[in-house]
Amino acid sequence: MGEKCVTEDSKWTDTEEKEEHMCSTGETPTLHELEEILHSAPRSCHHVDEVWPSLFLGDMFMSHDKFGLWQLGITHVVNASHGKLCCKGSDDFYGTTVKYYGVPANDLPTFDLSPFFHPAAEFIHLALSSGGKIFVHCAVGVSRSAALVLAYLMIHHGFSLRSSIRCVQQKRWIFPNRGFLRQLVDLEQTLIMSRNGQRQNLVVIKELELILDSCTLELTPVDEVWPNLYIGNVAVAQNKNRLHKLSITHVLNAAHSKQGSIGDQSFYGSTCVYFGIPAEDSDHFDLSQYFKSATDFIHKALKSKDGKVLVHCIMGVSRSATLVLAYLMLRHRFSLRDALRHVVKKRAIYPNRNFLTLLLKLDEELTQKRMLCPLVLLQCDVQCSELFQEAVIRQDAALLLHMLNSFHYS
Repeated sequence: MGEKCVTEDSKWTDTEEKEEHMCSTGETPTLHELEEILHSAPRSCHHVDEVWPSLFLGDMFMSHDKFGLWQLGITHVVNASHGKLCCKGSDDFYGTTVKYYGVPANDLPTFDLSPFFHPAAEFIHLALSSGGKIFVHCAVGVSRSAALVLAYLMIHHGFSLRSSIRCVQQKRWIFPNRGFLRQLVDLEQTLIMSRNGQRQNLVVIKELELILDSCTLELTPVDEVWPNLYIGNVAVAQNKNRLHKLSITHVLNAAHSKQGSIGDQSFYGSTCVYFGIPAEDSDHFDLSQYFKSATDFIHKALKSKDGKVLVHCIMGVSRSATLVLAYLMLRHRFSLRDALRHVVKKRAIYPNRNFLTLLLKLDEELTQKRMLCPLVLLQCDVQCSELFQEAVIRQDAALLLHMLNSFHYS
C-alpha cells in the first residue's frame, strides 16, 4: 500500500503484511485491536525521538529547549497543545528561525482533532519536502502529537493505520486516546474510498491524456481557440504592441503575482480590463475555486462590444488552458472530452493531472445537473434556454423552481 518502515533491528512479518492488506481492502481495525497493538510496545520514550527521517516526536520540555532544537537542526515545529497551560510555543517564541504551526487541541476523547489532520500533514510534508527537520509535540508527546504524525503517514505515505502505529512504535512509545483512535479509523476509511476513486479516475485521466497527445500542433506564443478567445504565454501578455495588433480588450492572467508574471491592472492601464488568478501549476492547487469567476469574466468580455480575451499563464499550456476548458463546459455545454478535442485542434495544451481531475469532477457535476430537466431545454426558446443554463451554473434553486413550474409537459 505504501512504503514500509524498516529499521536495522526490526523486520516486517508475514502477519503484518496481511494486516496491511486487510486494511487496504476496507477491513479497518477495531479500537480494541488498535489498543492491543499500542499496549504491546515497550513503554520507553525520551524527550524527543526521530520516528521518521527528519521527523521528530516529543514533549513540551523539549519544545522549550531552543538550543536543543537548534542542535537537532529543527526548522519547523507543530505544537498540538497550542495555547494550553504552561505551553510557551508560538511564532514569537521561536522567532524567524523556525516556522511554527499551532493546533489548540485538548487531550480528551471528546475533542475533534480530525479537522487538523490534513492541514498538519500538509505542513509536515512541505517542511520535509523543503529539506527541513520538523518537531511535532504536545505535553507528553504520546497522544495528540502522535495522532497527527500517524495521520501524516496515512495521508502522505499511504500507510494503513496499523502500519503507521507499528512504524512509530519502533522509535517511540505512543498511545493516542480512544477518541483520536476513532477519528484515525474514520480517516483511514475516507482515504481508502478516496484512493479507490482515484484509481478509477486515473483510467479516465489517461484516456483524456490520449486526446491531448493526439495534438500535432507546435506550441506557439498565442492561438485563437474560440471566436475572439485566445490562449497564450506570458511573453505575449506583456507585449502591449502584440496585444494591440490582436485587438485584445480583456486579459485573464492565471499566473497572477507568480515569478515571471508582472501583469496587473496598473500595467495595462485603460487599454485592457484585467483579471488575475494566483494559480499554481501544481498537483495540489484547487483551480476549481476560480472556474466560475473566470468563466463569468470571459463571458462578459466576449459579450461586450468588440471584446477579445487573452487567457494566459506562463506557458499557456496548463493553467490558462484549464480555465478556457471550464468556460467551454460551463457556457457552451461542451463535455470535457469534446472541449479537449476542440481546443487541441487550435493549440497544443496539456493541463496537469490535478487540473484534469478537477475538470472531470466539473464534467460529472454538470452532467448530473443537466439531467434534472432536459425537456426544458428542448421546449423553451433560446433566451429561456440561456436563462435556465445560467440558473444551473449559478445553482439558483429559486430560479430553477420558477422555470420548472412555468412549464407544462405533454
